[in-house]
Amino acid sequence: MDIKIYDIQYDKVIKSFYLTVGATYDYAVKNFVPLINKLDFQRNPLRKSFYKRLENDILFGCIMPNITLAINLNDHLPHKEELNENYIEQNLNNAFVLDGIQRLNTLKRIADNNDFPRNGVIYCNILVCNSMDKLLYRMITLNNGQKPMTVRHQIEILASNIFDFQDLPILAITEKERKQVGKSKDTMNKDVLIKGYLSYISNSVNIDNQKIIESKMDELIADQIMESNIPQKKSEFKDVIFFIDKQLENSYLNDWFKVPNNFIGFTAAMNKTFPIIQKVTTQDMADAIQIFEEAFTALDISKIKLGMARRRLVQNYFENFEKLSCCSISKLIDHISQEI
Repeated sequence: MDIKIYDIQYDKVIKSFYLTVGATYDYAVKNFVPLINKLDFQRNPLRKSFYKRLENDILFGCIMPNITLAINLNDHLPHKEELNENYIEQNLNNAFVLDGIQRLNTLKRIADNNDFPRNGVIYCNILVCNSMDKLLYRMITLNNGQKPMTVRHQIEILASNIFDFQDLPILAITEKERKQVGKSKDTMNKDVLIKGYLSYISNSVNIDNQKIIESKMDELIADQIMESNIPQKKSEFKDVIFFIDKQLENSYLNDWFKVPNNFIGFTAAMNKTFPIIQKVTTQDMADAIQIFEEAFTALDISKIKLGMARRRLVQNYFENFEKLSCCSISKLIDHISQEI
């Protein structure tokens, strides 16, 4: 058989199966390489000269360093007994490359060489997971501290792949696509959705602070993600998106959620309080946000950084929703003025 499972373990933290697998180079070229193209935000292939040594080594019989794939499921995990070679082959359409894009590109470039060892073995780890958030958590904990790809870029890749944006109730489009379709209450820029996911997964609105150099910003985000207790949460970002979609039926809420800083602040708060917020009716949500906005207008915008202030105060408001939504305007003004 062109692919073989050597070991199956269960990761109790991210509640996923971890398979150690071997496959022939020929099988990898035919079945793993096409998975690269599923990533909307993949890194461009590095210069061929950068991997020229690996190309030559493979042709001379070296063992390719391990790659990592992920099979993302929308339903329950299978029983361990179901995990066999046929299961992998049947679910490769749900798989993508978590680590090893450049190595697979290297294989692809030399596949037509007469000396290509088609029966050589490539080893890979396969995660079988049904939680986008937990999969991201594992990706960050494994890669934090490595330099080839930033934390934010890892999240863009993962979110772009796992979120089939066309299946989300809020249609995500790029800025170029927006120019083609024009304005629509049912669309949101894809980069805003990505930022919303980043704020949700890290429980922070401080995700693109230009005052912090990029490498330190990535360290900060990674630390926040690892401290946000993702494996213990019962809800997912997609649940938050479906909740927001229901709110968009109200024209006032539709306009409010389409403001990027409102969306980012709200999603950041949902990391902690979504079990409470998801029970709020659309009308109560509209009433609560109108109270917040009335209080927000009391701030002297000449003395604050408006965008970041809005993110932080929206997050704070919804993290303390049970208490603050019942406040008078005066008390709410007093509260938010102390939070910026």
